[in-house]
Amino acid sequence: MENTSYLDKSLTRDGYAEHIKNHSHSHQVNQRIAIDWFEKYLIGSYNKDMQTVLYDMMNQKISEGVRHNTNLYSLLQGFINYLSENDLDPTTVRTNFNGVKKFLNWYGFEIFVESVRAKLIFPVKIKLERHAVTIEEIRTLLNNASPKRRAWYIFLLATGMRLQETLKIRKRDLNFDLDRVCVEIPARHTKTKTPRKTFLTQECYEIIKPILAKKKDDDHIFTHWDDDNILKAKHSEEDYFYRLRERVGLNEKYEDSCRHKISIHIFRSWFVTKCNRVDSDFGNALAGHDKYMKRYNRFTVPELIALYKKAEPELQIFDRKEDHEYVSKLEEQVKEMQVAMIKAGICKKFSQ
Repeated sequence: MENTSYLDKSLTRDGYAEHIKNHSHSHQVNQRIAIDWFEKYLIGSYNKDMQTVLYDMMNQKISEGVRHNTNLYSLLQGFINYLSENDLDPTTVRTNFNGVKKFLNWYGFEIFVESVRAKLIFPVKIKLERHAVTIEEIRTLLNNASPKRRAWYIFLLATGMRLQETLKIRKRDLNFDLDRVCVEIPARHTKTKTPRKTFLTQECYEIIKPILAKKKDDDHIFTHWDDDNILKAKHSEEDYFYRLRERVGLNEKYEDSCRHKISIHIFRSWFVTKCNRVDSDFGNALAGHDKYMKRYNRFTVPELIALYKKAEPELQIFDRKEDHEYVSKLEEQVKEMQVAMIKAGICKKFSQ
């Protein structure tokens, strides 16, 4: 590897950052985090910086292929173990490993899926029974949130959109000319890079109307950050939610896990569950789960709205059918009690 050429790429972190610059900002950040973990592991395990270790491994790949292969997978298993020992969730371990695998393959190593399956052992994710969030828990969060966050949370509940998608949405992305306000999500804002549509409940539209009235067409609806800093906005909103959750006492965790039963992602899960009850996988499609979207791509917008309106009563948070039924039943019970009291001579009449 001593001979160099003007054609040689820069095998450095900066060179890799340049290589992935066309990926989304969040992908670039996640790659940077994964490589940070890898670099700390190498320094701790070999007392050498990452550049030195990779250079030596690449030399060994050329001169001693069999030995290199053994050492490479031993190093990777050590990295997996290191992540687990630092209390990272099994899913996060996988995410960081996959990020490093991409970096190493770009560097010139050859790490194949089949070899990973055969030679490496990952921590097993313990499957937990998911907490079914209740309307009371959602109302507790909304009633204790700031007015701005309350509106955003109801928007999340009504649309099933991802956090970053909602933060990137501008007023111009809303179509007010249909039976329900339609959110037309541009492809560049979606995880799958495919445009899609979702809708607002009437309750949600009424709540965000005052916000929309103060916005220009090109303004973001729920943040002042520009698109390049949406990840910062997302992290800021997550931090706010964690403090809110703590304040209202909804910070219970799953047994033997660091995961909370209530997270900011419950709003999207709520939406998917309610819409799927109307039509199988309808909620998954509107929420942008790629494998479910093809079926609904054949639907016209009026057909989608018709399905959405069937789900709407369950998507409402404060204006729900059971609340009206409860009030009506309570009023009937009061009237019956008043009639009984009049018949018993306890009183002559009640004021209306």
